[in-house]
Amino acid sequence: MSDTEEKKPAEAPAPKKGGGGLVGTILPAILAGAAAFGGARFAPAHAAAAAEPASAEHAQLAAPPGPTVALEPFLVVTQDASKKAHAMKMTLAVEFDATTKEESLKGLTPRIRDAALGYLRLLTYEDAIDSTKTDKVRAEMLEKFKLAGAVGAQRLLITDLVVQ
Repeated sequence: MSDTEEKKPAEAPAPKKGGGGLVGTILPAILAGAAAFGGARFAPAHAAAAAEPASAEHAQLAAPPGPTVALEPFLVVTQDASKKAHAMKMTLAVEFDATTKEESLKGLTPRIRDAALGYLRLLTYEDAIDSTKTDKVRAEMLEKFKLAGAVGAQRLLITDLVVQ
C-alpha cells in the first residue's frame, strides 16, 4: 500500500426501514378505532353499575368514620407449617362509630391491644402472608375487640404489615 491510499473502514449496510406497507399503516389505526368505539359504547353502562353501592357494607365504608385509635406496632413470632419461626410486625388502627366519645377510647386501648396480641400470636405464617385471608383476619380481630368491650368498633385498618 502506498501512503496516498487511505484505509477506509468497512461500512455497515444501512438499516432497512420497515415501513410495513399499507397493512402496517392501516391495521393499527383500525384496531385503535375499534378500541375507542368499545370504550365509548360500554363504559357508561359499567360506570352506572359501579356507582350504585352493592350492599350495606359499601354504604358503611362510604360513611365518614368516627374517632380512630391508632395502636402501637405489634411484634410477634408466627410459625409456618414446618414449625419454622417468622417475625411479623403489624400496625393497626380501629375506627369507631360516630356516637363513640374519644374520651372513652383511652380506657379501651389496653383491652384492644390485649385482644389483638392474643389473636396475632395464634395466627399462622401462611395466614399472615395470604392476601386472600386479610378480610377474614380483619373480621375475626374486630369481633375480638367487640368482645373485649370496644362495642363501637366499626372497622379495622391494617396500616403496616411486615412478615419475614
